[in-house]
Amino acid sequence: MRYVVIVAALLLSSGGYGSCGQVIPVPGGDVARTYAPVGRYAGHWGVDLAAPIGTPVRAVLSGTVSFSGTVASVMTVTVDHGRGLRTSYSYLTSRAVRRGDVVAAGVTLGESGVDRSVAALHLSLRLGGQYRDPMRILLCGSALSVRPYLAP
Repeated sequence: MRYVVIVAALLLSSGGYGSCGQVIPVPGGDVARTYAPVGRYAGHWGVDLAAPIGTPVRAVLSGTVSFSGTVASVMTVTVDHGRGLRTSYSYLTSRAVRRGDVVAAGVTLGESGVDRSVAALHLSLRLGGQYRDPMRILLCGSALSVRPYLAP
């Protein structure tokens, strides 16, 4: 798990753009909480990226906003990237897009807020109806791939 945080921190501090053309949604920031689909309270279905409250949150890839609203009092934006791939950005303090907006990678979707008393952005990734580890897309691994994204 330590290697995930180290690799992610290096990528997130590299200027905001990954080598595969994807955009890092918040500049800098450490992984505050990793993807853990099993565990207490049925798991953590995304990754929390530390970011000061009010940090602009950018779209990881281009797509169409399929949701912009609140879920259980949590401000959220979801972008549909096509072919069943969707990313969601949660615990926002504001939203800059509406459902139906077409966004390019890097477009500001809103501003970050607080997730479980930590200033962070919650990023989730879904392929079809299944959640996947969003670090795969941030670290240039295919969302479809089952290969690990860490070197031994």
